[in-house]
Amino acid sequence: MTNNKNKTPLKLLLGIPVLLLILSLFLTKNKDSLFTSINSINPYFPNMPNAYAQLLSKVEKNDSTFYCSVFEDLAIRELVIFKTFPSIVDVKQDFTVELYPLETRHRKEFTDYLTLNLTKDAVVFNSDNKAYGVFKMELPIIDIKKIVIKQNGNNSKNEPWYTTIEKPFRDLDKKALTGILQDANDKSQPYQPNPYISLFIKTLKNHNIDVLSSFYSERNDSLFKTNEDINDYCNSSGKTIGKITQHETFWNGINNREQGLLKQIKFVGVHSDQAKQLLMGFINESSAFEEVFNVEKLALFNALKNVFVDNCNEEIYLAYNTEENILEPFYVDSNCSWTVQKFVRKPNIKNHNYLVSLVKALDQVSNMDFYSTLIKDNVSFKYELALINNYNTNIVFNKDVIKANQNAIKKSLNPSSALKVELISVNPKKMIVSAFNLSNYPIEVLGLNHLDKKEITSLNPVREISSGQRDTITINLPRSFENLFVSKKKKVTGFVLPKHIYDLNIQYHIVGVNKNYATSIIPYQKSNNVKDDLFRTSTYTNNHQDIVIEEEKKEISFSKDSVMISTPLVIKKGYTFKLNPGTIVNIMEGGKIVSHSPLSFIGSETRPIKVYSSDKRGQGILVLSKQKKSTLKYVVFDQLRNPTHGSWGVTGAVTFYESPVELEHVSVKNNKCEDALNIVRTNFTMNQVSISNTQSDAFDGDFVKGSILNCQFDNLGNDAIDVSGSDLVIKNVIITGAGDKGLSAGEDSIMTVDGADIHKSAIAIAGKDLSIINAKNLKISETKLGFTAFQKKPEFGPSQITVNGVSMKGIETKYLIESSSSLFVDNKKIETTQNVKDRMYGVEFGRSSDETRNTPQ
Repeated sequence: MTNNKNKTPLKLLLGIPVLLLILSLFLTKNKDSLFTSINSINPYFPNMPNAYAQLLSKVEKNDSTFYCSVFEDLAIRELVIFKTFPSIVDVKQDFTVELYPLETRHRKEFTDYLTLNLTKDAVVFNSDNKAYGVFKMELPIIDIKKIVIKQNGNNSKNEPWYTTIEKPFRDLDKKALTGILQDANDKSQPYQPNPYISLFIKTLKNHNIDVLSSFYSERNDSLFKTNEDINDYCNSSGKTIGKITQHETFWNGINNREQGLLKQIKFVGVHSDQAKQLLMGFINESSAFEEVFNVEKLALFNALKNVFVDNCNEEIYLAYNTEENILEPFYVDSNCSWTVQKFVRKPNIKNHNYLVSLVKALDQVSNMDFYSTLIKDNVSFKYELALINNYNTNIVFNKDVIKANQNAIKKSLNPSSALKVELISVNPKKMIVSAFNLSNYPIEVLGLNHLDKKEITSLNPVREISSGQRDTITINLPRSFENLFVSKKKKVTGFVLPKHIYDLNIQYHIVGVNKNYATSIIPYQKSNNVKDDLFRTSTYTNNHQDIVIEEEKKEISFSKDSVMISTPLVIKKGYTFKLNPGTIVNIMEGGKIVSHSPLSFIGSETRPIKVYSSDKRGQGILVLSKQKKSTLKYVVFDQLRNPTHGSWGVTGAVTFYESPVELEHVSVKNNKCEDALNIVRTNFTMNQVSISNTQSDAFDGDFVKGSILNCQFDNLGNDAIDVSGSDLVIKNVIITGAGDKGLSAGEDSIMTVDGADIHKSAIAIAGKDLSIINAKNLKISETKLGFTAFQKKPEFGPSQITVNGVSMKGIETKYLIESSSSLFVDNKKIETTQNVKDRMYGVEFGRSSDETRNTPQ
């Protein structure tokens, strides 16, 4: 075996959020970090599977390069490549694999060898106090003389790694292969073999669901499968089978009890008349669905299809059970594929009892151990695969396909947003919400909870909502409801919109699954019928006397350099809202600007644009330009509140929602609301922007991507820069007097900092909930806490901060790092501690946002 030096990236298990943390950590612009090895155990890497650990113990190792072996467990053959302490580059390495067979009969796709490409990322495991990157590839079951593995390219001067494995497996028993073949059946249409169907059929039989016999045959030196003739089967067995060609039409007919339903099914067998009479009883409403169909078997049959088959010939069959006078599923093999299911098919049967049974069946099959019951120790399945591969090496069985399909089922039963709830109205006595079922299954709404599943009230009876349906639900509130909402300083008590709505959630469960879920309440109802809906109506609600519309230029502006707005001004979509240098806009109480068009506020250094409130009661500006970019240069926003309407609103004095923006030489100061500047779900740039004298946060970014360059933040109620779910680049910023955090990254954010001066603030830098902060050239002085990293929300994971080049003076506590999170300062890992979350948020460090958001102004 010949070895070489490594260089490749990191491959993590699909669907494991903490590993995504590790992946995002490595997606950095720092070139050197790409080649940094994982040289210590990480608790978020899974342990090495036993099969690979045993294989590893028998392999000749060289920690400086790759090494490999093969794994065989009857029907499973895998090539496994290891790399000890992989770098980021190592984990993303690609390989070419050459299989040299003992014979090439039947295989027209190659002559001397078969070329395979291993392009899947490695998975990183822990084993014996080492981290290993593990690549694997499933191999066809054929007799192989040797395997040659070659690394594709290399980022160093060394030659790519390669190795050869001679005689990797024992030769197959040829008699066992030929014994599977049978003579062709001329009555049936031949179709391509599918190894997953064999497992599907065995599972059906294990659950007493009948299957039409099928067998392998050779035609023109190719392998096919054919079925027993269904007429012969019915004659010999005495069974009666109904064939349905248009299954969607048939089930729609069942759902609606259509009179022409019998035209959609053709029965063969001696009991055809009885089967038709059974269906007629259902059509005429004298029989219930569960009296005509075996609901449990039908549900299980359709659940199992989601595990094993896809894109089948959609002819379906029903067998008439004479003993129970009922119709049951019957399987006839066809040209099905075996791809990974990205989603679970939406049920085409609407019967409630069936849907409940389907959910239970899906839950059951998603947790079945098919490997132990169907694959492991299954010699016949091995030789069935070997027969298929003897004719077609491209049909390689992969047990992970089954596992992935089971995971897709689990995801469908555990969706992140199965129920969408919108607030219609709320008062101290009751809350009215609109609930829409986004899932494929019926949902029961259970009640209203506060924060960490603390029950406020339950619905009696519970409210059931069918898939794709919306319902209006009235929730009677207890007298204690208002007492749940008290700020830490007790300056404000009682429920306040829109802030406290996010502390509430609706509890629900999918019918048939014994697990409850919670969903937040959107603080408004998205309806086109809301009267005077300023935020979602893209036409004028008033015509300001100083508005000028230029249709040719598609511009809206003011006719004066100085205007006053005391009523809501809505700028309709399809234009550019333009202000010229020197324009002054005074927004008084009752006034606000909602623009469905992008802004072009271009002032100058000597004649800046000013948008302010002389009475300090005017609301600010909300931009809803639907991906149309705004440009603001030399603009001042002063003394503004957040726009609200009815019982809901936004949190920022200046807000861009799904509306990209470029800000240059912009000032936001003296705001009277939660955020001075709020940008949501879009891209942005900020250059030479200053934000000062804020009530709470200065800049709040949610799911944004952008840059903050050469900006200043001064005298802030809470955070200077606070982002969640975002990708942010920060360069040369000065932060002075942040009441809470200078830089705060949360909810899977990536923050790259080059040059930040943080002075007289509570906390300099905080990373939360799977966020990554890479920073250099920092100056931190006179702060209570320098760095903190922790997990705040249970649905996320720990955080990581890497710092190169920092000076700290006058720091009360330099580091507060939770045990699962990490901080590296100049390549040195900082010691961790416990209970970090409990010490944050105004307890020991920083300042509670409730204190600042509720401070009277």
